[in-house]
This record gives sequence, structure tokens and C-alpha cells, in this order.
Amino acid sequence: MNGSAGLLFPLFLVILLTTCRNVDETYDIRSGSIEYRIRYLNENLDDREAVLLPENMELVFNKDLAVNYIDGFLGLYKFNTITNFESKKCSTLLKVFDKHYLYNGKRGEFMYCFEDMEDLEILETDETRVIAGLTCRRAIATFPSGRGDFDVYYTTDIDLRHPNINNPYKKIDGVLMQFELQLLHLRMEFTAVRFQPGAGRGPKLTIPENITEVTRDQMLQILDKLME
Repeated sequence: MNGSAGLLFPLFLVILLTTCRNVDETYDIRSGSIEYRIRYLNENLDDREAVLLPENMELVFNKDLAVNYIDGFLGLYKFNTITNFESKKCSTLLKVFDKHYLYNGKRGEFMYCFEDMEDLEILETDETRVIAGLTCRRAIATFPSGRGDFDVYYTTDIDLRHPNINNPYKKIDGVLMQFELQLLHLRMEFTAVRFQPGAGRGPKLTIPENITEVTRDQMLQILDKLME
């Protein structure tokens, strides 16, 4: 290798590495989708109930909106929520066979039908773990009331402002990747299994024309009957 070629090769390598690094650093992770696996922590679930319960949840988001999609029993019912980060409002859509119900939450109100965990305290740790390809921080959820502690993992790699404004983890400034929620009598653990940045499908829901708008209590009664 002559002198000029010896100088050009390392220069080319520097340019290549710099170019690749800039692409990664400027990639927009303010939109995308996360798929979660759902695990039920109840010890007394019977086989019939287990078959009806959904196994996955998908979160599709951008800087303005986030939509959670949950399907159960071969799509015969769907439970979806849409959060508007600017208005801090969350709406819940429930489909049961051919019936559609809508509940529009108030500003700052928690995502409907999930326990609000009022006495939740978050203890931060220095530990991290990679979940679905993203670096996640470990925190411990504790309850002075005596409910058992559990781990929560969240990531700050996704640039969303107040991502938990309408869920019990409002104190965590990051996108949840592993966490628990209580839906009626069901204790559920969600763990991210796949993350796709900049997903092609936007976070939106089509509102059917025959939808029935219901109150908070009416929605609770419908869900309770569905899960009897």
C-alpha cells in the first residue's frame, strides 16, 4: 500500500463511522409501537376464564397520541384506550360482539377500569436491563398499605412528554416496558417483547357510527358482566 492509499483508508473509515453514528443519533424515536405479553398473576383463574382473556397488548404512539389495543377471545371483544397527551384526557372504547361502547374520561383522570393505586410509591434504583432492544431502568413499586412490592422497568430512550399522565405510574418519567395493572379482579403483568420505532400505522381509532356513549359506572358494569 503506497503512502496516499494508506492515508485515504483511515480517512474513509472515519467518515463511514461518523456517518453511521449520525444516522443513529438523529433517528426519531418519538413514534412507534410496542407489543406486550400479558401474564395473569391470579392463582384462582379457571380454564374457562383463562381462554377468554387476552394474551397481548399493542401500544402505538407519537408525540400527540397513544392508543392501546387489546383483543380477547379471537377478536369477539376489543378493549382500546386512546390518550391525548396535550389535553391529558383518555377515552375508552369497548366492543362486545356487535356492540360498541365509548367512555370519554375527564382531564387528568386515570385510564378507565384500571386500579388507580393511590398509595403507590416508586423507589428508583441504579440497575438497568435491556427489554425489547431498549435500555430500561429498574424501579420498585411499593405500597404503604401492605400490598406486595414488584419491579417496574421503563425506558427514557423514547422521547415522549408525560407518557404516564393517565395511568397509575404518573410519577415515572419514561415509557413503561414491564409493569403491573389491576383490571377489576385481574392482576396483570405486561412485559414488552417487541419495539418498532416509527411504525407505519398511526395511533388512531375509528369510531363506529352505532357506538353508544356510556358513563363510567355503566362501562364498569359492562366489563364486569363480560368477565363473570
